Amino acid sequence: MKRNRVVGIVVVAFLLIALPASFFYFFSSKVPPPPPAPHKFGPAPAFMLKHQDGGTLSNDDLKGYIYVADFFFTHCNSVCPKLSQLMNKMQESYKTEPRMRFVSFTIDPLRDSVPVLKAYANQYGALSDKWYFLTGDAHYIRDTIAEKGFKVPVVPDGGTSDQFTHTDRFVLVDGAGQIRGYFNVMDPPQTDSLYNMIERLLVEKR
Repeated sequence: MKRNRVVGIVVVAFLLIALPASFFYFFSSKVPPPPPAPHKFGPAPAFMLKHQDGGTLSNDDLKGYIYVADFFFTHCNSVCPKLSQLMNKMQESYKTEPRMRFVSFTIDPLRDSVPVLKAYANQYGALSDKWYFLTGDAHYIRDTIAEKGFKVPVVPDGGTSDQFTHTDRFVLVDGAGQIRGYFNVMDPPQTDSLYNMIERLLVEKR
């Protein structure tokens, strides 16, 4: 009788330990781990440039905002129109999201004056205080901001400033001014990755 009671206690103790462990193993194997946090590539560069409405925009003005940056020039007839169309789509996706901004740096500021940028911004439906087109000193933009700051290439074709070979990547910057990714938006899976990263950063920021 006493032996049966001891056996019963052992069985109950075993079940109390084994069942929770089994449930934990089952559910942990079914639930995928959370995605890794987006990588940090270092700080985005400091800048202060004129935008399409005649005012100035600096990196300090973007503190606290998540923003997507790209490089273009208005008379580009190759990749730039496609980049601007894709940026417009992103602007539409986050039109009502107050924490999002979009920034396009011209790499041909000698021709891309404020009025030229304003016409270009209107052409692609840029919203004031949402999507900024920036111009300034040519060397400052190409060398300090693009090459050294964002670490993206900008090369005048044939040694002239008429056409340029430049990055087709969008650069994602978080609210602390850290670069969080480079995305070839000509590749749909990378565009999806950019949207996913933005959503992750918005959740982090909240």
